[in-house]
This record gives sequence, C-alpha cells and structure tokens, in this order.
Amino acid sequence: MATREDATITSKGQVTIPKEIRERLDLDEGTKVEFVLDDDGRVTIRPKESAMERLRGVRRTLSKHDVDLDEMRRDSERAWSSHTEDS
Repeated sequence: MATREDATITSKGQVTIPKEIRERLDLDEGTKVEFVLDDDGRVTIRPKESAMERLRGVRRTLSKHDVDLDEMRRDSERAWSSHTEDS
C-alpha cells in the first residue's frame, strides 16, 4: 500500500523524512540513504546498500543467467596475475 506524506525543505536544503516512512523503511539515525532522480523528475529515496549487499545482488543476477561464477573468478585471477607480472 502506498504511503504519501508531505515535508518541507529547510533553508539548508534539508528534509525530515516523516516518521511513518522512516519506520516502514527501517531508517534509524545515521542510516545512509541514496536519492535517485528518474528521467521523469521523480525522486526515490531508499536505504543505501552496503558494498557486500550490492555484490550479493550481482551474484544473484549472474546466477540467474547461468554465468559460471567460479570460471569468472579464475579468469579474473589469471588476468590479475598477468597484470601484476607485467608491472
């Protein structure tokens, strides 16, 4: 179910995320968020994923497309090894 709340931008450009939305997104003080501006002018605010969470998402996506992650890792290690040997 969609939630709609109003907020006001302060003179410093700050906006307080309404309590109900913070609670639904499980946002606590200090939580990093990211703003995504779509081509149609809509702004999405969401909790920022950690690097590890992003990597897990990449892994899930690659697995869905039958990418052999072990082979990809070996190729990467070989490429890195040849790169460091050339230095």
